[in-house]
Amino acid sequence: MNEEWCKHNGDTVLLSEKGLPRLGFWLMPDNRIDGMLEDFCREMIDARATAIVEKCLNIAQESGHATFKSTHRSKAFVHTYLAWQDEPGRPLGQAITARVLRGKTSTADAFVNWLTTLFAE
Repeated sequence: MNEEWCKHNGDTVLLSEKGLPRLGFWLMPDNRIDGMLEDFCREMIDARATAIVEKCLNIAQESGHATFKSTHRSKAFVHTYLAWQDEPGRPLGQAITARVLRGKTSTADAFVNWLTTLFAE
């Protein structure tokens, strides 16, 4: 099998012979830093709300009402914000579709470009 790697803006796509599937590798959140899906989605929150969410998380932690681990702060951040929206607790994908989370960010654009490269014919 004739394979070659395609690197584009830090993402990876394994190209293969015609007719065989391609493989792609994207590490959340942005293929550059450690994180998780919520770190990817955090960028999609309206910037005007981020200070308020941070303040709420800090108050909840300082008062002993929040027990999340520091590695899960981005999860707490995103889900706190989503809890304030119409239809609280909406899953992340549905929140993007409903435009509660903005799908047009630099990281989201890079991810879409990677998907396009991966599935291009």
